[in-house]
Amino acid sequence: MRRNKIFSFIMVALLLVVFCVFAIGSGESSTKEQGKGKTENAAESATELGDYNVEIKSCRLAKDYEGKAVAIITYGFTNNADDPASFMFAFEHQVYQNGVGLNEAYVLAENANYAEENQTKEIKKGATLDVEVAYELNDTTTDLEVEVKELISFSDDMVKKTFSIIE
Repeated sequence: MRRNKIFSFIMVALLLVVFCVFAIGSGESSTKEQGKGKTENAAESATELGDYNVEIKSCRLAKDYEGKAVAIITYGFTNNADDPASFMFAFEHQVYQNGVGLNEAYVLAENANYAEENQTKEIKKGATLDVEVAYELNDTTTDLEVEVKELISFSDDMVKKTFSIIE
């Protein structure tokens, strides 16, 4: 008899978990385009993703320590959550050329003026911080497609922006 009660309790708990997951995840997803940009500053309004706002602000070209071309994307990050948060742990970001994801670049030439430290800085509720992330380019002529979505979310919402490379 005791086994049946335990089994029933486990089944009810599993059903509740499954119901909650489907209820939370059944919301509509959306993709928000922030427009087509160029390598100049082309700021658009920030888009809300979960407890945060993100803006894909600009793109500029630079060189890494080996002289290879990189693109530095500037994001605007606003924390609307009660707890401090950092860009690195709030968002998943990816840049594509011809549908192929680009790797992040870590060591840039000294003249690149690259402020990578903002990726991990925690900011409090209501604060905004510009964050730069460098990506190794596959070539210097193909447009860049930037996508950002919340790192931990049941939503498929994302922000996209395309940059044309101008040398």
